[in-house]
Amino acid sequence: MLATKGWVFELRRNVIIDTDPGVDDALALLFALRSDQWSVLGITTVAGNMILDQTTRNALVVVERSGASVPVFRGAYRPLREPLETAEHVHGHDGLGDVGFPDPVTAARPEHAVDFIVKTVMGSDEPVELITLGPLTNIAMAITAERGIEERVRRLVMMVGTWTVGNITQAAEFNAGVDPEATDIVFRSRIPKTMVALDPIREGALIEADDVPTLENADSPWCQMAGQLLRRSLERWKRPRLSMCDPAAVGVAIDPSIAEIQRLSVGIETRGEYTRGMTVVDLRFGCGHKLGIMEPNVDVVMSINPERFRRLYMDTMLRY
Repeated sequence: MLATKGWVFELRRNVIIDTDPGVDDALALLFALRSDQWSVLGITTVAGNMILDQTTRNALVVVERSGASVPVFRGAYRPLREPLETAEHVHGHDGLGDVGFPDPVTAARPEHAVDFIVKTVMGSDEPVELITLGPLTNIAMAITAERGIEERVRRLVMMVGTWTVGNITQAAEFNAGVDPEATDIVFRSRIPKTMVALDPIREGALIEADDVPTLENADSPWCQMAGQLLRRSLERWKRPRLSMCDPAAVGVAIDPSIAEIQRLSVGIETRGEYTRGMTVVDLRFGCGHKLGIMEPNVDVVMSINPERFRRLYMDTMLRY
């Protein structure tokens, strides 16, 4: 059953994208910036896959190749509590697969990302949606700075979490595990939330190797950049298809009908010796309250239709 209650669809929805590019973040940003479903009001960067200077640089590189004109704002340079743990071993030394994209010619805006988020959400006459592709530090800081933001965000779609096996530890997914305290603040907030976890991504948000030449040979800088990033990932991981982590969240934000979604209780483990950063998903489908566990608080993506996701991604990227 699709839990689409509360989602309102019209062209040109207002959205802010929070991200830590990252190869998969770059692929997701290109996907989002080429969609005709919304107006991207700004891109906010956070330390995660790389240090903040690098994630900001990479966001600017992607925007310049996307054909869009969107401001970029620097955000949190470290998690709320612990030192930053980056992922060069996954994304390359430059965070973009070491393909060799030249430096951007534009610069980030001087305003801090958290200030931009708060000002934009609180001052907008129209509802604003958020998409997060990295650690939730900026969003947690915005909530802490202005509690009224919880009532003003239409929906927050997050690439975060797992209910089986993590990728930063056995229990924790990277975005949740890098900053568990921030993840906890966001999950406890009243903002309507959709969680796109590793579990449905592994089987549903897939791009085939045969799709890569189509992007590489397209006559647009955004397709060519996506093709280069995907080609490097195919060479690195030696697989016939690739799981698209952050693009999955963008895909669900564009069209939630590509996914099966359930309303579930989700808590964040912040104290466990072996489970810190774990997203604890109550898969008993509404029975948790009988044992004193919190009421369902998150729309959790349970599965993604692989063909519909693939078609959405390719059609969006190839559209001029």
